[in-house]
Amino acid sequence: MSNTTKKNAESVTPDPAALMTAQTEQAITMAKASFEQIATKSREAMEQSMKTVGVVTEMTRGNMDALLESSRAAAGGMQVIAQEVADYGKQTFERTTAAGRTMALARTAPELIQLQSEFAQTEFTAAIAEYSKLSQTMFQTMTAMFEPLQKQAITAAQIKDLMKE
Repeated sequence: MSNTTKKNAESVTPDPAALMTAQTEQAITMAKASFEQIATKSREAMEQSMKTVGVVTEMTRGNMDALLESSRAAAGGMQVIAQEVADYGKQTFERTTAAGRTMALARTAPELIQLQSEFAQTEFTAAIAEYSKLSQTMFQTMTAMFEPLQKQAITAAQIKDLMKE
C-alpha cells in the first residue's frame, strides 16, 4: 500500500479512543437530559399532588363546617319544636281542665252534649293550627339543616369539574 493510500485510510477511519470518548460524552449528555426530564416530570407531579392535597383538605374542612352548621340548625330547630310541643301540651291541659269543670256544672244532658261539642270543635281547631305551626317550623328546620350541605355539594361539584380540566 502506498503512503497516500495509507493516509487516506487513516483519515477515513477515526481513532478508536476518540470514537469511544465521543460516544461516552454523547451517552452522558443523553443521560443528563433524561434525568433532567425525569426530575422535571417528578417536580410537576409533586406540585400537582400538593395542589390536590390542598384541595382535598379544603373540601374536608368545608364538609365539616357544613355538617356543623347543619347540626346546629337541627339542634336549634328541635329545641324550638320541643318548646312548641310543651307549650301546646300545657295549653291543652289547661283547656281540658277548664272544660271538665264547666261540663261538671252542666245541669242537663243536652247542655253537657253542647259543652262537649264546643270543646271538641275548639280542640280540633287548635290542633289543626298547632300542626300547621309545627309543620312550618319543621320545614324551616329542614331547610336550615340542608342549606349548608347543599352549598357544599355545589362547591364540591364545581371543584370536581375544575380538577378534571
